[in-house]
Amino acid sequence: MDTTPEVDIDLTLCVPCFNEETRVTGTLETIREAMAEFDYSYEVIVIDDGSTDYTVRVVQEFIESNPGMHIILHQNPHNLGLSRTYVDASFMGRGRYFRLVWGDDVEPKETMMAIFSKMGDADLVIPYYPHVPGKSSTRMGISRIYTFLVNVLSGYELHYYNGSVLCHRYDVMRWAPRNAGFTGFLADMITHLLDEGASYVEVAVAGRHMEKDKSHTPLRMKNIASTGHTLLQIFLRRLRNSVFDSPRHRQRGHR
Repeated sequence: MDTTPEVDIDLTLCVPCFNEETRVTGTLETIREAMAEFDYSYEVIVIDDGSTDYTVRVVQEFIESNPGMHIILHQNPHNLGLSRTYVDASFMGRGRYFRLVWGDDVEPKETMMAIFSKMGDADLVIPYYPHVPGKSSTRMGISRIYTFLVNVLSGYELHYYNGSVLCHRYDVMRWAPRNAGFTGFLADMITHLLDEGASYVEVAVAGRHMEKDKSHTPLRMKNIASTGHTLLQIFLRRLRNSVFDSPRHRQRGHR
């Protein structure tokens, strides 16, 4: 029985925001410019995750001045976190495919176009960043170590697990956010889908580094706990698959 939800547009884009009054307009403008290069039908779901600045007002003004874009603004009652917001947006959307676009304007138009151009080529379009100008050597080192550990524990050989993947919306809808941190959530979701036999293509893209506040640092205790939980879950899942001889890389039916 096919449980895939009905869809009537090609792509749903989720734009999570938390105090992004100075940058969310740039994000929405970049989306508009990038999508103008394709014939895809799309919608943008902006979710304000408890901002204390004027993010909501800025988004409302952008919606009023861009009636040609289908933008939905949703306000969380309080800060629910990125993982929860990501999954909630998938239930609000109507697209066959789904992708998160960061609200802080870190993706150039060319990056979005490179990712969207691969839509439909595989179940997962996974971006990675060979070089991000301005990103500290410490953060780059932590990212490489994390990628190495996920690859060792999962048995895959991806370049990056923390990029905003383009995937089937249904695959996000059926995923419960079990991790507090989004870094762990993404790696858990990607490796789980690959274990199920999802096909994938990796895309090298450019990014812009934005300074984050201390709550976003990879060394924050919540992020460390989330990452540790994810690595353990990936290892245990691989162990179960090997014990029960669960077939990997099985060709899935196209959703």
